[in-house]
Amino acid sequence: MRNHLVLIALVAVGGGAHAEPAAPSRPPSGLAFGVELGSPSSATARFAFADGHHAVTAAAGTGTLGGAGFSARLELSRAVGALVHLGVGVRHRRHHYAPASMDELPDAHTGLLASASVARAFGPLELYAELAPGYDVLRTPSCSLASGANSVCPHAQSTHLFLEAFAGARWYLEAP
Repeated sequence: MRNHLVLIALVAVGGGAHAEPAAPSRPPSGLAFGVELGSPSSATARFAFADGHHAVTAAAGTGTLGGAGFSARLELSRAVGALVHLGVGVRHRRHHYAPASMDELPDAHTGLLASASVARAFGPLELYAELAPGYDVLRTPSCSLASGANSVCPHAQSTHLFLEAFAGARWYLEAP
């Protein structure tokens, strides 16, 4: 009886003679569509190559912390483990501010970004959270000069550094 208990305990913790190793987790591959909520909020499309470790993501949306407008991002990424993805890309934002505000003209930002995300797949559904710091290489001064040529433009005074942060879900058309 004691030998049976030892054998049951070994099998329960994976130490049995016939225990098979667990298959390594592979990220999903193929085409996926989804949504992201945060700054920015976007609709996304992602293509993960057959190896599941390399992907191209495109996103377009609105709803940034800077105001209403248009936001777009293109990113190349690579999985560096079961959950972590690192990437590089570009982003463009164009904000539209309310008339009669101090900053009446549209404000455009175009920049380079690096990204780090944590993603977990549940069949064809993938949930993720991403942080993407970057630097705007092109931007408009976005001033109305209503107060004259010596007025202070808020966007000319702000930093070119930015941080995008969002959480999302995407659905792969082919199950992993």
